[in-house]
Amino acid sequence: MADPLTRLMRLAPFPRASVLAYEGMSLFTARPGAKSANVVRAESDLVSLTPPKPAKIAEQMVEVRTAMDLRADRLPEILAQSDGFMAFFAAQNPFGINRRPHTVHLITALHDTVIAQEQRMKHLCSVARPVDLSPQVQPIIETPGHSAYPSGHATEAFAIATIFAALRLSAGGAADADLIDKILGKLSPVVEAAPVTDPYILLYRLAARIADNRTVAGVHYPVDSAHGALLGLGVTLAFVGHCLGGGKAIKVPQWAANGNDWKGDFSLKKWCEALEREPNQRWRSGSATLPEAESWHVLPPLWRAAVAEWGGSGAAAQDTSG
Repeated sequence: MADPLTRLMRLAPFPRASVLAYEGMSLFTARPGAKSANVVRAESDLVSLTPPKPAKIAEQMVEVRTAMDLRADRLPEILAQSDGFMAFFAAQNPFGINRRPHTVHLITALHDTVIAQEQRMKHLCSVARPVDLSPQVQPIIETPGHSAYPSGHATEAFAIATIFAALRLSAGGAADADLIDKILGKLSPVVEAAPVTDPYILLYRLAARIADNRTVAGVHYPVDSAHGALLGLGVTLAFVGHCLGGGKAIKVPQWAANGNDWKGDFSLKKWCEALEREPNQRWRSGSATLPEAESWHVLPPLWRAAVAEWGGSGAAAQDTSG
């Protein structure tokens, strides 16, 4: 019998996507947690989010009204990103079915996995949209028919930024056991002042822009973006951990954030600061491990094939680039 990756690539597109989506989604569950928080779990809580209360949403409406002033400048981007934004990431990191097919399948699997968790979290949180609170918002795109919190665009954009960062770092020689820490090492508060040529910073700047555009459009509050971005990061790091084989050698971060603690607008700098604050204030709440991947799982060999498409072998060589 052929190996799992060979069998996967023999499948037609729909069954192949179904096989990958099932494996990705089976890694997580999203359910109510303690103290009004909602959690995405593997074997342990990975991302815990407490939705903002009405008083915080009223405060955030001020930011929504301020963001409306940017609509004339952002309108083309907002319209282009309404139904998808993958082309924006492809402009930075060229990939396609004829160029990097394994990367396409890996990203599709991640995207399906992340959407499943985000929609479940939205269902559990159920926060009203800006237009539900004031007709003066007048969104410039149709308001989606689900909870504002957490933002789906932010969740998915930061997930895609993180998987590209992981692929690039692994292809550059980062050891499997160090990969997650190296990704997080790129997310410091100085990110907005980093050189514009830094490929990792560009990924997260793009993700932040996509997220912020949803507030400018009038369909999200800044806190939706902040915690959606955290959800996307947390789920993707665990997804990558599974792709690396799971087990005790791969430490996956745990996160907990309260929507009532977020103040003001959303920016990449503020978001990175929240990742790095003092232990009693920051979102990072601990570390967990994942079950070891089984021999029949297809995401780990697909990961290795995708890394090879970015110039690496997927071998655990040490990255000395910092």
